[in-house]
Amino acid sequence: MSALKRLANSPYLMCRLGVFAFCYSWLVGLCLQLWLIPMFFSQPGSADGLVILDSLGFDRIAKEKAAEIASLGWSAWELRPRTNSPAGIASAFYALFGPSPSSMLPFNALVHALSACVVMSILRKFFSALPAALGALVFVLNPASLEWVAQIHRDGVFILGNLLFILGVLGLFENSRAEIPLEPWYCIKLLLAPIIGTLLVWMARPYWVQIMLLSSLLVSIPFALSIRIRKGFHGRRLIAAVMLGVLISVQFCLARYHTPFEPADVALQSAISEEGTSRGATLRGGTSGESTSQEVAREGHPYFWRQSSWLPGAIEERFFRMAIARRAAMTQGGNTLVDTDRRFNSAGEIVCYIPRALQLGLFSPLPELWGGQASTPAMTLARKVMGPITIGLYVCLLGLVLGVYQLRRNISVWMMLGLCFIGILLFALAYPNIGTLMRYRYGFYMLLISFGVAFWTNFLLHSSRAESPQQSRT
Repeated sequence: MSALKRLANSPYLMCRLGVFAFCYSWLVGLCLQLWLIPMFFSQPGSADGLVILDSLGFDRIAKEKAAEIASLGWSAWELRPRTNSPAGIASAFYALFGPSPSSMLPFNALVHALSACVVMSILRKFFSALPAALGALVFVLNPASLEWVAQIHRDGVFILGNLLFILGVLGLFENSRAEIPLEPWYCIKLLLAPIIGTLLVWMARPYWVQIMLLSSLLVSIPFALSIRIRKGFHGRRLIAAVMLGVLISVQFCLARYHTPFEPADVALQSAISEEGTSRGATLRGGTSGESTSQEVAREGHPYFWRQSSWLPGAIEERFFRMAIARRAAMTQGGNTLVDTDRRFNSAGEIVCYIPRALQLGLFSPLPELWGGQASTPAMTLARKVMGPITIGLYVCLLGLVLGVYQLRRNISVWMMLGLCFIGILLFALAYPNIGTLMRYRYGFYMLLISFGVAFWTNFLLHSSRAESPQQSRT
């Protein structure tokens, strides 16, 4: 117990967590790439330690780009060759250390370790150091993270970016002294995490910056209400308001930056060209000038859409893009597709599907996916591992519920919960493939799981402290 107390009171606990996460991620990645995958898998790319289809594609592009760098110099390097940032990052490592996927493992380990430290920083706003560290440790050790820790993928950078954004937003709502001088370093520190997070997300998945912009605008509503209740801007609240305005401006500029990265744009243009509509922005089904028979005939079209009378056009455009993204994901196949009969032909259908989407987003994989055959041998093995782990995650979700109830008067808890739920819900609506959903939701979902772990750890620590005085009296 004394060793546990010394660990809990150590000022270097987060540093130790980061070092452990880095070493663990690097060693496990090396073990998988150099030994386990070549030994147990015989599919293309397994000799180099790659089994994920996306990773094989990134590896091929990175090797081509590394060859260009070798012949033309570093002026040939691109961050997004063929719009793929993982291939651009990998090509730099291939050019420096040789065209082997194992050269990427230190970068992957560093990103995963930084994500763990950010998770601990978020949890420290609600719990003491030891529960926060154990919660972050669960984030590190979840086997699902090996898909981007031991492979080449964009998810590690995407997760780190979103966690930094959440940390920065929570920093705006911290309770502190009302009067704080306008120090430049304080302003930079307040703005650094969300800006860097936004840039990392833009680098990995540019379309998600629009979601971050919307989240920042939603965050400004409770902020404005708190300002009104407390009667005006004073000290730190003034600084936070300025920083929030700068963050929204940066996100708006990045969101308007054109990039062909979003798959939904390709499907949208295809739908518009196939339909031959002159409206340009969205595809509408059943306009006022059509007869009922024409409307029924068009319902068989793969991009049929019923216009809503209760939504502005700009918002309905986003609903339509979500439906397009869902249909595009369905065409990619996979053995974990669910609810393939839900076509999303109107905004109302998407709204009605939200409870089911939350069920899938929070409790997937459901028991029917804890076994059976997957699309690849690696995913078949992953199914057998994820079944028992998911049961433990359900216990952590119970801790999340109890922890949120215990801290229900803390506005930061609700901000964290809201931002995570937005991410989980949108991915659950747009991606009916549970394997893809688990990968996309990891940062948001595992932050909630880590919160639940921290709550149970805190609960057990307080219980043991309450029992020890009684034992000493007896």
